[in-house]
Amino acid sequence: MDSTMIEINSEFLIPLENHFRVAAGPGAGKTYWLVQHIKNVLHHSQRLRKTRKIACITYTNIAVETILNRLGTNVNQVEVSTLHSFLYKHIVKPYASYLEGDYNLNVKEMDGHEDTVVHFKKVQHWIENHSNVDQLKPPYSMKQLIMLKENTVPITRWLHHLTYQFDEKGGLTIVGNRKKAYRIQKNGEKEERKYLNKLCLGILETDFLTYKKLYWSKGIVDHSDVLFFSYQLLRKHPFILEVLRAKFPYLYIDEFQDTSPIQVEILKLIGTKETVVGIIGDAAQSIYGFQGALPDQFASFSLPNLSEYVMKDNRRSTNSIVDLLNLTRKDIQQNKYRNIAGDKPKLLLGKRIDALIRATELCNDEEDLYSLSRDNPTSNAMRKYSLGDVINDKLIEELLEVDKSTSSNKYRSRVVVTCLKSVEYAREGDMKKAIRELESIEKDINNKEEKRKFALKSLFFLLNEYDTFMDKSLYEFYSFVKNVIRTEISNFGKGAARTFYENYTYEQLALCVSITDDKSKHKTIHKSKGDEFDNVLLVLESSDELDFFIKPNLKNNEEHRISYVALSRARERVFINVPFIDETIQSKLEGLFEIIYV
Repeated sequence: MDSTMIEINSEFLIPLENHFRVAAGPGAGKTYWLVQHIKNVLHHSQRLRKTRKIACITYTNIAVETILNRLGTNVNQVEVSTLHSFLYKHIVKPYASYLEGDYNLNVKEMDGHEDTVVHFKKVQHWIENHSNVDQLKPPYSMKQLIMLKENTVPITRWLHHLTYQFDEKGGLTIVGNRKKAYRIQKNGEKEERKYLNKLCLGILETDFLTYKKLYWSKGIVDHSDVLFFSYQLLRKHPFILEVLRAKFPYLYIDEFQDTSPIQVEILKLIGTKETVVGIIGDAAQSIYGFQGALPDQFASFSLPNLSEYVMKDNRRSTNSIVDLLNLTRKDIQQNKYRNIAGDKPKLLLGKRIDALIRATELCNDEEDLYSLSRDNPTSNAMRKYSLGDVINDKLIEELLEVDKSTSSNKYRSRVVVTCLKSVEYAREGDMKKAIRELESIEKDINNKEEKRKFALKSLFFLLNEYDTFMDKSLYEFYSFVKNVIRTEISNFGKGAARTFYENYTYEQLALCVSITDDKSKHKTIHKSKGDEFDNVLLVLESSDELDFFIKPNLKNNEEHRISYVALSRARERVFINVPFIDETIQSKLEGLFEIIYV
């Protein structure tokens, strides 16, 4: 730990007008501290007026709700939002007209930002008109790329994962991850990844911008585009920075370790003058590497005269849980604020559902127990108390692949998946996302109001008849969708597509749907971020993941940080489930855990 850091607790007030960094371990009370700091600024700052506000940025909508609730009546002069929402509202939406010429952006059609989508008609148009199309040679000619499934599948997956990175000159460039350009090929029981030719990818990736413009010209903007456009606007039109600084003399960013390099640069631009920037976070809880977040960004973030603080208390957990956390971490050794011994952590060996039942019993059958898992199918299966092992989390991808032989089939599979996702989003309470999902297949309606009405009507029918298809085959769900929602989708002939629809159930596909703000008791670890629960059951796939306790490496191993985040959510009890362990590992863990066979 840096000796220049000032140790504080959640009650400590710091100066209002200095940039600051607060390093806080799990359960330190950083959200409470942040809310108290905001209230202190509201009461004592001389720089706030009716039109000037404090901006408070955090990572999830759940965290936004938590901070708003704790601020209570003080929310009028505080704007609390996620970073993407903040940037879209204050930079992209009001100043998007400055981008029309350079990026072919259709401002009139813009209506918020959404998850990345890949429309294959646009992919086809892009490839057919690519500036280097003449360099594409068999077996990766232009026609072969857009007609053959073994090519269209990896191209679609590749384009779905486009991101932005800084180049050597400090500009932003669009990049594709070639490791995502694959299709899954089954050889008997085994699955293999077949990758697209690197030379072919090298030719295509020379002009990603033209591909992106095909979406922007229709007003389609995804989350990563918001960052790209925000950065471009701030660099090319500095007066926007002046407007932002005038609006927000204070800008605080919670969970800063989850920000990407582009986000960091945007925040630095705003904080160059006038606006006081404060960042709060914990490098050991950086678990969004797949989105570009880097754990060392928190420690390396720099602004002039930045003050540094550390919070070492753990106000959340019992002594036994704090001991477990301290064992895996060296930079911050947490203080046992509650000073309650608590139950010894338990390692439950056996099937995950059996572990869930046993852990519930050990919580006296009355206390809430939350299960945390690494992937969506496992957490969804736990949520639905689905028996049996859930192995295949790629069923939706496989459906889209197996049902793509013709353009009408592509539309059929997209409609089925869209309706399924919409139902699952709605049943989890995310009606906005459910409606937007259905609007995406209204290809014949241009009027926004009519499109919304049609989506609402479709959602009503789907939810009203949920009991008739929820435990049936996917084919029966397709039949319902064709008869009630989309009569124009194509019929089936014999073949692999129909077999897939008949062999899998609606529920098996539903288990693969990612719920963004999951409010259930069974979540992925990423969705539990910023939350806390009395009792936690961490569901692991194998004993290999227990090396986190034997050779912990929070600095360089993201999987270890993910496990750390999961365990640190618990207040009273921790349970860890693995199917089985060998004697060598068991002997190393017996001192840390009570080991129970379920």
